[in-house]
Amino acid sequence: MKRINLIISALLFVAIIISCNKETTDERDKFVGTWTGNLYFARIGTEYFTTVLITKSTTNSAQIILTQQGGSSDPRIATVNGNSYIYQNFTASLGITGNYTGSGSINGNIITESGLITSDSAPYQGNLGDWGRHLNKQ
Repeated sequence: MKRINLIISALLFVAIIISCNKETTDERDKFVGTWTGNLYFARIGTEYFTTVLITKSTTNSAQIILTQQGGSSDPRIATVNGNSYIYQNFTASLGITGNYTGSGSINGNIITESGLITSDSAPYQGNLGDWGRHLNKQ
């Protein structure tokens, strides 16, 4: 009987310890999905409608992958920190060809991104201006 009480006590102890463990949440989850909105370039005053698919990186638990549907579809990598992310620098032709830097932040179902474009080639050399994007979750 003592042995049964000991086994039951041990099982209850393990159950209590397991139930007290905090569940870890992946802060990237809030970004995952399909997003649509406008991409704009301040210097030339143009705006484009975009659809972006955001997925979680399988190789880095802090990164997301942003793939613009249509146009330049090369995936962009960003590192998540809380409600924001920072892009790894990338070269693209998203209306303006250049080297892009930038970041984004989420508030509810809206992502706001901003950054800077630079270029080493003609006709635009140097700072090409700001870019930004406002995205709504679909």
